[in-house]
Amino acid sequence: MHTIENEFLRVGITQKGAELRSAVDKGDNYEWIWQADERYWAKSSPILFPIVGALREGRFIYGGQSYSLPRHGFARDNSFELVEKTETSIVFSFQANETTRYCFPFEFSLRIKYELKGNRLEVSYAVFNQGTEEIYFSLGAHPAFNCSYNQVDTRCYIEFPADDRVERYFLHDNLLSKTYNKIKLENHCLFLNKETFKEDAWILKNLNSTSVRLKSDNKRLIFSFEGFPYFGLWSVPGSSFICLEPWQGLPDHINHNLLFSEKEGIVKLDGTKSWEAKWSIAI
Repeated sequence: MHTIENEFLRVGITQKGAELRSAVDKGDNYEWIWQADERYWAKSSPILFPIVGALREGRFIYGGQSYSLPRHGFARDNSFELVEKTETSIVFSFQANETTRYCFPFEFSLRIKYELKGNRLEVSYAVFNQGTEEIYFSLGAHPAFNCSYNQVDTRCYIEFPADDRVERYFLHDNLLSKTYNKIKLENHCLFLNKETFKEDAWILKNLNSTSVRLKSDNKRLIFSFEGFPYFGLWSVPGSSFICLEPWQGLPDHINHNLLFSEKEGIVKLDGTKSWEAKWSIAI
């Protein structure tokens, strides 16, 4: 575990997957990050790359060839290189190699930076095209925050400041359906309970809000994001965490033609170009 800290926060990140595993509010020693209890979900904040969600048939077609990738890609299961570290920031990198080229035929470099700025943790991503040919990819964040939304006496909600309703799309066998519901919010707030995730994750499109506020009892977190057009919400019923997930990319549609370049939300990056996005939490 690598640690960065300042007067407000103490943050821990593992080299495997460059995964955020801890964010402690030093004011009251409260741990905001889910501690990967394997009874419910054995991760805390995996990086979803080079795909978000599942592929139809578990594969994609590019250049007339078929390639297989696991759900959410391979970045979360690989060790990243520690590039740079200070007391309040740390940078990790992961690059295309012989193993990745077998299932993902693109030359890339993925860099993740964690940086403390006052009472805020900022997490930024940069993908570099290391070759001269175009590459395609998606990237998503999957941080899980401690939130006891299942308790009867707990009033837990997510506030979307710029939205009075949300478009929720549904997953069927991990693939995206065209079916969606327009859900009216209560004073911009989605109140959470044990039924909220009965039908799996919430996939949100066309949000106006670029930040949300998570509140549970007397705890409050502001989650902001830039460069991510989609947003996911997820939890395991019976657990005590909520995932706030900004995405650039989506699971395959149930009738997708498998062509990688035609996936909804896929990023096309020309040779030697780069792509960036970030999210942050403020306590």
